[in-house]
Amino acid sequence: MAEIIVETRDLEKVYTIGERRQQILKDINLQIFAGEFVVVSGSSGSGKTTLLSILSGIDRPTSGSILLSGRDITGMSEDELAPVRNVETGFVFQAFHLVPSLTALENVMFPAELRRDPQARVKAEELLRRVGLWERRSSYPQQLSGGEKQRTAICRALINHPKIVFADEPTGNLDSENSRGIVELLAELHREEKTTLVLATHSPEIAARADRVIVLRDGCIVEKGEGADA
Repeated sequence: MAEIIVETRDLEKVYTIGERRQQILKDINLQIFAGEFVVVSGSSGSGKTTLLSILSGIDRPTSGSILLSGRDITGMSEDELAPVRNVETGFVFQAFHLVPSLTALENVMFPAELRRDPQARVKAEELLRRVGLWERRSSYPQQLSGGEKQRTAICRALINHPKIVFADEPTGNLDSENSRGIVELLAELHREEKTTLVLATHSPEIAARADRVIVLRDGCIVEKGEGADA
């Protein structure tokens, strides 16, 4: 039986601004298995970004719990969560979130340097070669195209060999050609590295490639189904 790598129990997220209370997620109960490619789908405002942020430990739920590889991370302190975010999970953002003052190579190295990995440079160089960015290794983010920035961000997310990679609308700021390239890259890395991939998107073309699709509507799971190619 496949290992459950992520599990949520009665997960809810509520934001309170003054007297206004907005429920973003409600009664989220799901399991994600090791090695799966799962798409979280839904229209803008459905809760996709919030769900991925909570699953990865970036944000915290209002109530409920999250288990990562059987370990409850819900009540962990920031110090306890830091290695979870840096080593066990990787995150690819729509807006890239590269450090402007660092080169492409330095951006990729950064998470490995945080854990004092002596192989940080070697690993970063290998990843950049793999995604076709070796010639751009000394370029700063402002000198890179959107597709190059996203490939750099993917390398950064992968450098510590995380068990699970979360990608939040990773093609949202890219043109159609670069979007296809990023989806192909993520799918290839998922196949070759056996990394669990959880990707938020509203694209039916990307959803069709997933093992499973979880559909959110108004913060609730309304459908759990297989991808068209599963």
